[in-house]
Amino acid sequence: MKKLYILVLSLFALSLGTEAQTHLNIGGGYFGQTLTYPGLVIEAELEHMFSEKASLPIRLDLGFYVHPRHSYGLFLDVNAGFRRYYKSGIFLEESIGVGVLQSFLHSDGVYKVDDSGEVSDASRAIPVDFMPSLTLGIGYNLTKGSGKQNLLWLRPKIYWQIPHKTMSTYNFAVQVGFTHTIISK
Repeated sequence: MKKLYILVLSLFALSLGTEAQTHLNIGGGYFGQTLTYPGLVIEAELEHMFSEKASLPIRLDLGFYVHPRHSYGLFLDVNAGFRRYYKSGIFLEESIGVGVLQSFLHSDGVYKVDDSGEVSDASRAIPVDFMPSLTLGIGYNLTKGSGKQNLLWLRPKIYWQIPHKTMSTYNFAVQVGFTHTIISK
């Protein structure tokens, strides 16, 4: 993990000395945990363009999902990756991320039993999980230029919950949404 941070920081540092364009993007969309459990995601993204064809986006995602009759989750994660644009307007991307996931149980009541057998109310909050992730994406640039962009995207994502019930589990999600450039320098 330390090598990953060094790589991302090195690439970012190298990019500061170039005359490439930088975009500040905002966006949002559907977040489907295991496809069918609905949620939303909003994003803020700093995208450093190296050419009309390549960029290094760093994205902050804030979102939630609802698993009916079980739980709901709130997450915050940071993703760093690579995006490749094609003349047709299509782009491909990949990113790795780290974040946190806070889940809460759906229930009329959650109870705990102590060592003496006494039953009492308990919190519906599940302990916070560490959330590393891998995301792939495909999309379409509606503006097809190096200035302000409007992007439509589909991002399959796999993320881990560590520790989840004293072990690590992984989940699959799909994000579908839109990103708009608000500042282009």
